[in-house]
Amino acid sequence: MARFDDSGLAVGFGLVAGASVVIPLVVGVAVGHPVDGGVVGIGAWLVAVRANADPPGVRAVAMLAGVLSLAFGTVLGVVVIDREWLLIPVAPLVAGAGILWPLVGSTAALALLITAANPLPMYPAEHLGLQLLGGLLAAVLITLPWSWRRTRPLPATLGEAAEELAVLIESTMSDSWDSQRVRASSVLQTARTACARHRWERRSREAEQVTVALRRIFYEAVALHDLVGAVAREVPPDRVGLSELVESLAASVRSLFQPAEKVESIDFGARIDALRGERPGDERELLGLVLLRQIAHVADRIREGVAESRSGVRSLTGTVMVIPQLPEWPGARKRRPSSDSGLPGMRSGDSAAEGLWPSDRQSADQDVLGSSHSGPPGMPPVDSTGGVPAVTSRIMPRVSLDDPDVRHSLRVGLGTVVACVAIVVFEPLHAQWLALTVLLTIQPTYGETLAKVWARILGSVIGGLAAALVLLIAPGDWVRVVMVGVAAMLAFGLVAVHYAYWATFMTMCVLLLIDFQTPLSPDAAAIRVGLTVCGAMIALACTRLLWPRGEAVRLAERVARLLESHAEAARMVADVSRGNRPERLAVERIHVAAREAEAVAQSVSSIAYEPGVVPPQHVDEVLDTARRIRDDLMTVTTVLREDPGEVGPAPGVLDAVADRLATGAEAVRIGEPYQSGGDVDSRLADLGGWLGKLADRRLDELAADPADSRTRVRRALLHAAATDQALRALSKGSAHIVKEASIAK
Repeated sequence: MARFDDSGLAVGFGLVAGASVVIPLVVGVAVGHPVDGGVVGIGAWLVAVRANADPPGVRAVAMLAGVLSLAFGTVLGVVVIDREWLLIPVAPLVAGAGILWPLVGSTAALALLITAANPLPMYPAEHLGLQLLGGLLAAVLITLPWSWRRTRPLPATLGEAAEELAVLIESTMSDSWDSQRVRASSVLQTARTACARHRWERRSREAEQVTVALRRIFYEAVALHDLVGAVAREVPPDRVGLSELVESLAASVRSLFQPAEKVESIDFGARIDALRGERPGDERELLGLVLLRQIAHVADRIREGVAESRSGVRSLTGTVMVIPQLPEWPGARKRRPSSDSGLPGMRSGDSAAEGLWPSDRQSADQDVLGSSHSGPPGMPPVDSTGGVPAVTSRIMPRVSLDDPDVRHSLRVGLGTVVACVAIVVFEPLHAQWLALTVLLTIQPTYGETLAKVWARILGSVIGGLAAALVLLIAPGDWVRVVMVGVAAMLAFGLVAVHYAYWATFMTMCVLLLIDFQTPLSPDAAAIRVGLTVCGAMIALACTRLLWPRGEAVRLAERVARLLESHAEAARMVADVSRGNRPERLAVERIHVAAREAEAVAQSVSSIAYEPGVVPPQHVDEVLDTARRIRDDLMTVTTVLREDPGEVGPAPGVLDAVADRLATGAEAVRIGEPYQSGGDVDSRLADLGGWLGKLADRRLDELAADPADSRTRVRRALLHAAATDQALRALSKGSAHIVKEASIAK
């Protein structure tokens, strides 16, 4: 159920975009020129839909490009209007170009079809000028610094992320930790995206500071879970009050946005010192003691992250009024790719808007570390309106059948050709709806198209019936203006909730808008429904016949890349442990590995809809194991933040794990079972022996001087004991993932 304050509801965007469509109608009716107002309103609608995929992140340059596309499409429509046969070659070329050149988008093709299908109510030059006026009105209104262009109030978004992190910490010793980790990662990804959008409109260092701190706390929470799991086998948790420590840390994180939350300070270090005073009797107790010391360090870093972000939280939550800055001149500052080009709340199969591009969805397992590029490799940030992505650096398209953009362009071109041939041959009334439905329904994959078709048909039926009722009653101009305004605001406001809502209210809005320009009969709504069904079938046929099994073919290569990326992450952590590389590079490598896992997850989701393909087996197990491997690498990296002194065989274990993963990737590529070697096991044996020697040396030091706590041996033992469990988990996980990956199919 969508809440009024939910960013997915896009109330502010609905009001502003709807106003851009209604204002021309109000002015036109008031001055006695309703037809002119209808033409301006159509132009505003054609440009406003470009913002549907990312209302807060849309930029003025993208909207101005939409105005130019509107001019181009309208001019072509005027040329084609008396030469119907030209529609067959021209419309498919324009539609396909909108895929390959995102700045063109679908705006030009939409303008071409709508202009060519309806008699011009005025001279062509005047018609073009009024439509461009409407497009400019929408471009200016939508990109003004409205408060909703911060996506959702940042304190609400960041507060939700802090709450999920608090719950994650509370779940440290429970069976629900894995599922809560996935949820916390997803919410943090949304918060990071919201902060990125906010940053480019009104730079907020406070928001950046809080987001970075929350990301660091998530990182430490993963290490805390692994360390607590390891120490539970050595020391009873109740002996030192681990449960109380976890509750205290969770309350500390929660208190960031809930000041009334009472935080009880736990001096965990003093408890460890008291336990150490009892003198560990054997190596097992000593290992438990050093693991507890590492837990204390992690707890301190979580508290430091909370303390560092308090000033930023106070600044964000204490602001009573924000004075927005004027938008910068397009191109004055280059925008980095957004981590999520779709609206929050967008679900798989529920593309937010009319479009040719798929929504760029983040899976719940997407890690929240490192840089902010997202989506499958080779794909730009996506705009599901068929308009322009949030940002793109590609000027010339790549021409290759392996490029998803080229394949999708060919699908759209073929579907538009079929629709245009039917229009020219059979000359149906209101023929533009046939080609428009193909253009706006066909998606890059068969599964996405199938999911969109039913929503499109259902919305067209309901919206068409509502429009037919209004046309049958034939109310006055002012009543129709109100109806258009309500439909437009609901369409744009509910665009991210579900595509069916958009299809319903958009149908009603556009039919009534066109009625201002060219009076329609109630039969037009019924004809529109029939043409929508035909267009949806054409779209399904195109995606069914042209490369419907592309993801199944690519799955093995993507799984191999997943293994390779995790191998590279393990090697980087090994270099960090040797002191050869900074910790930052290890974090970035882990994030790259998470992106490769996301690409595999997206492939699996698409394969489920591909005709004639059996759903892949074992891939879910591969993804779960990959996530655990990344968690273990996080644990090793966070422990290495302190100088370990002697690292011993630990880097060798990481290198052996990387070799195993790389060899497994090659086995996946050639389609042969993986034959496991014993390198990792031998390195782990070396690590165990070295750990025992360190423990013996430390026991000797304690016997000689119990107060001596700053020796190199103690520091090396602390790190070795803390990473031992994670390294052994890496060995087990790497063996399991290469086995499952080699048989995944």
